[in-house]
Amino acid sequence: MNALRCPPGLRALVATAALVLVACSGVSSPAGGASGKGAGGAGGGGGESAPSDGGHGGQGGGPGDAMECVDECPAESAGITIGCKKRFMFGMNYAWHNFAGDFGGIAAWDKRGVAAEAETHAKNLADIRAHGASVVRWWMLPEIRGESVVFDTSENPTGLGGTTRRDVQKALELAEQADVNLVFCLFSFDNFHPTRLDADVKTVGITSIVKDAKRRAKLIDKVVRPIAKAVAQSPYQHRMVAWDVINEPELAMTGSSPDDGPRYEPDPQVEPIEHAQMAAFLGDTIRALRAESAALITIGSASMKWARSWRDTDVDFYTFHINDRVNLYWPYNQSPKDYGITDKPVIMGDFPIAGLATAALPTLLESWYSHGYAGAISWAYSDATTTELDAIKAFSDAKGCDVKY
Repeated sequence: MNALRCPPGLRALVATAALVLVACSGVSSPAGGASGKGAGGAGGGGGESAPSDGGHGGQGGGPGDAMECVDECPAESAGITIGCKKRFMFGMNYAWHNFAGDFGGIAAWDKRGVAAEAETHAKNLADIRAHGASVVRWWMLPEIRGESVVFDTSENPTGLGGTTRRDVQKALELAEQADVNLVFCLFSFDNFHPTRLDADVKTVGITSIVKDAKRRAKLIDKVVRPIAKAVAQSPYQHRMVAWDVINEPELAMTGSSPDDGPRYEPDPQVEPIEHAQMAAFLGDTIRALRAESAALITIGSASMKWARSWRDTDVDFYTFHINDRVNLYWPYNQSPKDYGITDKPVIMGDFPIAGLATAALPTLLESWYSHGYAGAISWAYSDATTTELDAIKAFSDAKGCDVKY
């Protein structure tokens, strides 16, 4: 891949030469400014991924678009392609300032959304970027409470409420200012907790909504689509590089996984659903996101234990999480191929920034980088010590442009 690298001064020459055929198609990268065309495919070398990588090529473009962008520093091994830049997707989980309140606010608890807390978020995002992370995973509706979504008397969603739309667009603006790129995580297994009232604030569980096709359609049309449209309407939409549809869905599921795979182990506090029901929900959500957004799509799977659960789902790359317990049975030092994953890129999207009991953070990062993973996003900025943030920066500095969009 190094043969594709070229100094900036040669960019125009390459773009006009026949060798443009090896350049990435698509449009300017997230870090290069607004393109109006959206993101490129996952893996591979361009807006259209190689067949072995799977994924989607975004919205563009025509023959002329190939002239607009040349990848001067493609990742030397695996990576995720955004625009025309293939990079090891390196970042941090933010993941919230106010849990379930960053997008929409929770007025009764004096929890304000992104727009009202812009100075705090700007400072945090700038610090994340200063420590070498170029991608930020940010949770949106891990539980639906407060003003973020409006419901009718039958608990059917009727639209976005509070400051949700404004908060989405402010988050993108702040990402532009900080030179970071966002992975918005829409939902979490926490959404499947029962509906409850805490200190005058109602939290609506979505189990019954997801099980009912008509009610599920309302959730998609009145919540998912409007959020995606709010992104698409932002002049900084290019900072939104991927949707993580749901965090650890397996923890809200019961029964067997596909092909008689390992049984799901739901969190004891949720109202779990079966695989087919979750797959229908995720499929509907993904189709809506495809219709409204050019960003890539993934699912934040809880563990390599369920490596096969979402292989029939329309995602661009796979995301898995790991902790000390998972590592006992599905250790960090195995490649995606060792786990039977060969069709799409794989990132580790949630792992302790302090490292595992058996491996320090630098060891984890080097292992995934050398074993063909396409990225690593640590957990979490709010928990990180100065030493841990410095370790993130040291890895980023050592890899240079390979980990920077």
